[in-house]
Amino acid sequence: MWRTALALFLFGAIVGNGYNSLHAFMGAIPITDVHSNPLMDWSSYLLFGFAGVSIGMLTIFFDKNLRKESLVANWKNAIASMLLLGVFYFLSACMFISNSVILMILIGGFILSSLLFDRHGYAILAAVLVAIFGTAAEVLQVHYHSYYYARPEIFGVTYWLPFLYGISSITTGQLARALTSRWPK
Repeated sequence: MWRTALALFLFGAIVGNGYNSLHAFMGAIPITDVHSNPLMDWSSYLLFGFAGVSIGMLTIFFDKNLRKESLVANWKNAIASMLLLGVFYFLSACMFISNSVILMILIGGFILSSLLFDRHGYAILAAVLVAIFGTAAEVLQVHYHSYYYARPEIFGVTYWLPFLYGISSITTGQLARALTSRWPK
């Protein structure tokens, strides 16, 4: 299990922080004196690393303790969902698209990710929990001036943010399952 946790940390730190840097470089969360370049900020790597572990382990916990049926881990799904997450991160970073259009894209992206990769109720529950806690964490970071959104709508963040977290939850869950099948107990 430690290898899975380590791989999830590396995924979050490298891929998650890399995708987040799209938001910084395209202006959705502008680089300022307070919010530096995420690729040069060690705390950003830690933040996304721990997020990867937390989200992935939540999926594993739900799979082991709540699901009745067994799941077949699939590396194709894990890789495809990572690529799809990258597409949605990129689209959410596009400042020439209105927040309302980004919201519609991400709602569709969440539905698509769920249908393609995990439509089980526990995956949706995990995505809702990740969306709530992830968005709340960002609201706190904005409140304490760690960074800000260029076009905030509610509590200093954009209203499409929970759906990006939902897609991230489905993606990280797929990776967690694939890793768990790679390194059994």
